[in-house]
Amino acid sequence: MLLFVHILIAISGSWLTFYLNRYLKLGAVKSSSLLALVVGGIYQLNQSFLHYDIPQDIPFLVIGSTFIGMITSRKHYRNFNLFVAPIIFTIIYYNISKEFNGFGGAIGTAACISLLIAIYLRSLKATKKVIKPFRQVKVETMKRNRHKKISHTFSHHK
Repeated sequence: MLLFVHILIAISGSWLTFYLNRYLKLGAVKSSSLLALVVGGIYQLNQSFLHYDIPQDIPFLVIGSTFIGMITSRKHYRNFNLFVAPIIFTIIYYNISKEFNGFGGAIGTAACISLLIAIYLRSLKATKKVIKPFRQVKVETMKRNRHKKISHTFSHHK
C-alpha cells in the first residue's frame, strides 16, 4: 500500500512541476524548487511542531519526480512520460536507493534513467506506426511486380 502512495506522490510531483513550468511559465528550475521548498517546509514544520509520523522517503520521491517534470519540456512532452517515468522512478528508488548511499546525484540519476526508459517504451509504440506505412508500400510493390510478371509471361507465350 505504501508503494502505491509513493507512486501517486511521484506522479503528482512530476505533473505539478510540468504544470508550473508550462502553464504558469515559472521555468523548470523555479517549478522544481518551489515544490521542493513546499515539501521541505512541511517536513520541517512537522519535525519542529507537529511530530506526525510521516514516511521519510517522500521528500526524496518528490524531488526526484520534479526532475522528471523539469526534463519533460515542451519538446519532449508526452502524457505517457509524465505518467510512466515517475512509476519507474519509484520502483528504482525502492530497489536501489540503498546502493546509491554516499553517491552524489543518486536521485537525479534515478530520475534520468526512469525518463529514458519511459521515452524508450514510448518509442516502441511509435515504431509500429512508422513501420506500418512502409509495410503497405512493400505489399503494393510486390502486387505490382507480380502483376507485371504474370502479364509479361502471357505476352511471351503468344
